[in-house]
Amino acid sequence: MSEERVIMPLFLSNSANMNSNTLENKFHHLDQIEKERCHQAIKNSNDPFSMSIAINRTSMNYNRYSNIIPFNYNRIRLLQQRPNKTDYINASYIEAPNNVRKYIVTQGPLKETIDDFWLMIWEQNTRIIVMLTNQIEKEEIKCETYWPKETGYHEMFKDIGLKITLESEILDSKASCYVRILKLEKLREKNMIKESRQITQLQTIAWPDHGVPDSPDPINNLIIKTNEYMQHDNRNIGPIVVHCSAGCGRTGTFCTVDSTLALLPGLQQNDSTDLIYNVVQHFRQQRISMVQNLAQYQFCYLAVLSKLVSDCED
Repeated sequence: MSEERVIMPLFLSNSANMNSNTLENKFHHLDQIEKERCHQAIKNSNDPFSMSIAINRTSMNYNRYSNIIPFNYNRIRLLQQRPNKTDYINASYIEAPNNVRKYIVTQGPLKETIDDFWLMIWEQNTRIIVMLTNQIEKEEIKCETYWPKETGYHEMFKDIGLKITLESEILDSKASCYVRILKLEKLREKNMIKESRQITQLQTIAWPDHGVPDSPDPINNLIIKTNEYMQHDNRNIGPIVVHCSAGCGRTGTFCTVDSTLALLPGLQQNDSTDLIYNVVQHFRQQRISMVQNLAQYQFCYLAVLSKLVSDCED
């Protein structure tokens, strides 16, 4: 392991920066910046952060939550034209600072948007899906089961010419996640297969809604596993899709920890830049409420610190 990997960055080793009051103040500052940004965008449809497409009458039918919606400028547009559907899906294209990571961040599909979700997966050439929610939590539907429920079974989406088959499902106890291998096929006339792709879905079972996991280990292991799949499938493929229920809190936390860990090797030893603060600020300019509450914000520091300590011990 290189020396650079085991040196603790200043923003994590400085006790004043890691003080709970300091973190709380930083998070509230991020919230204030976002509130002002959204206030300006609502007043002016030409604002760079306008959400006018997401809040029109047709699009609102496809938003799980009316307050977590994509900006116009970086929303994912569905390309295939379909009857009674627009190009809208509640999904955002997200880039980390220095372009170290790229994601498509989206909400958990509704019944009405499962076909939109799979069309997006196909059109964006995504091969990995990270799912950070259970389908039902506290007796509330957080996400539809958008894949076949049993191994060997398939579902057809005739309007978009796609067929999805569940090929395998295992529980990875170390990462506290289900690993599902799915086959996504593009069909032509008479249901003949035109092209086939393998999709890997990683669904965590360790993360409560609006909360944080009991330990950072399962999430750090999930990040490691996700990146292993990305490196293994090193063809010219599209960004991973990350979603929870709304596509902001747990999703933003996962992306922040992953991106911060990717940025650390480029941080100079005497640089006191708070990467986590900067990453969250950067992400919130691309999607509302990325890292939604203070507990999730604090968890980002804990997860990154835990990963570095683990690397030092190894």
